[in-house]
Amino acid sequence: MWVKSVLVSCLICLFIRNADNAAMQAISVRNALYEVPGLGNRPLIIKMYPAVENFQSDLYEVYAEPYNYDLRAASAVAVIQGEGEGAAKGEIVFYQRHPPTGPILVKGNLTDLPPGKHGLHVHQSGDLRQGCDKLGSHFNPYLLQHGGPSDPLRHVGDLGNIEVGEDGSVEFDIVDALLSLSGGPRSIVGRAIVISTNPDDLGRGGTAESLVNGDSGKPLGCGVIAYIK
Repeated sequence: MWVKSVLVSCLICLFIRNADNAAMQAISVRNALYEVPGLGNRPLIIKMYPAVENFQSDLYEVYAEPYNYDLRAASAVAVIQGEGEGAAKGEIVFYQRHPPTGPILVKGNLTDLPPGKHGLHVHQSGDLRQGCDKLGSHFNPYLLQHGGPSDPLRHVGDLGNIEVGEDGSVEFDIVDALLSLSGGPRSIVGRAIVISTNPDDLGRGGTAESLVNGDSGKPLGCGVIAYIK
């Protein structure tokens, strides 16, 4: 078995084949054991992302001992600040019970935003020295097109929309299977989360910009995602 040779903490394997999986097949995680000569059986965690016909083959993330990250529950927070003259403020908290493969709960409490729908995305950079508008593109380690949170093709950082009330405030809870707080290429710690001016069209707008960022416009506010001790 090829798994016997896995001796690194995180290996991403891309298996190219003719993709015939249903596009909306659920992301799956399974635990197994692999044999290391002289050391016996060791835990092996495999997270599988299904193929999308004519676009992407099956994608596997394989995590094996020795781990170089913490498997205990992890939490992080982003303190939101407004962009330019915007007054947006609040906090977005991230909690992952089983890193690195388990889903994340994203819980937000924001105020002083314009009423209506606004896009919510994790961006590549966490450097706020030039403001929320200089944080790079959406976090997209698998080089896919933009989409909605439940789409088989999406950026890891695509979290859809939040809807702000007439009083300028919003509370929300999101559960996401792609974000991670530790290990592997999907870790969002040190990156930034951004609230955008416009609604996210989830890649369905029919324009080139729609497949890049959902035509969600400029940032209203942002914050760096940092671990909570």
